[in-house]
Amino acid sequence: MTGSENTWTLDRRAFLISTGIMGLAQGGIALANMCQEQETCVGGLEAGGPQCIVDTNVYLFRWPFRRVSDDATEKLVARLRRYGVVEAWAASLEGVFHADMRGVNQRLVEECARWPDLLRPCGTIHPGLPDWEEDFRHCVDDCGMKVLRLFPNYHGYSLDSPEVEALLLMAAKRGVLIQIVVEMEDSRTQPYLFRVPPVDLAPLERLLKRIPNVTIMLLNAHRTCSPTQLRRWMESGRVFVDLNMLEGVGGIERLVETVPVERVCFGSFVPLFYFAAAWLKMRESRLAPEVQQAIAGGNARHLLEGLLTG
Repeated sequence: MTGSENTWTLDRRAFLISTGIMGLAQGGIALANMCQEQETCVGGLEAGGPQCIVDTNVYLFRWPFRRVSDDATEKLVARLRRYGVVEAWAASLEGVFHADMRGVNQRLVEECARWPDLLRPCGTIHPGLPDWEEDFRHCVDDCGMKVLRLFPNYHGYSLDSPEVEALLLMAAKRGVLIQIVVEMEDSRTQPYLFRVPPVDLAPLERLLKRIPNVTIMLLNAHRTCSPTQLRRWMESGRVFVDLNMLEGVGGIERLVETVPVERVCFGSFVPLFYFAAAWLKMRESRLAPEVQQAIAGGNARHLLEGLLTG
């Protein structure tokens, strides 16, 4: 990048090769700095990246353990639009920790209503709470939500609990997508007194067999699940996955060699992760343009259209 030109000529693949991957710590810091510089100096569409993005993994409000750059919704919306995001499926970070899910989801709806052309509210359901069925009804009937998000590890229940099966049955009957967040943070960065392991997904295969018409999307799954495991679940039912926490040069290509490409959706995990990190994964990929665009937005749009018309 020159001082007089607003262009970006170094993608992440070239960056890693040119630096020789100089150690995990140094490389991680350099890549984070590169993401920040990328977001400062260039707009996504102008740099030849994916267009018409549907981001299926977005959060609003604050993470309690640290401040992040875009935890103000105005800044987050500006970032998303700058990179060509046309729809963002947004849940509330308050839903990870608060017990009043009705209040959490209502505040989310009100915030998303400020940018109705971009933000799609995704309510949080905690099936371990006494009135979770009423929270489900409020989200689906009163707020018109078609996507709900679960945090089993933070909320202290397992996927083999009877309440989870009941929730998935309700979602299948109402044509609602259930997003299961496998993890929120790398265990190495979690506060010492607040260690939360990834969700145990072992019961998922049994649930898919018992409720074959349920639609599930796994978020932040790639540190825990191999592509082979994902393919097995996708063969058992309507399972989708986002891209977040998929690491390594050529990671997307390796993933779609194993799983059906139509089950892979773009997810950035902003504001906890840099949007540019997910965007660069797409830009650096050697996928055919039509495959890249399917992952960037087409697959999520088709999924949602099926739920709306089903």
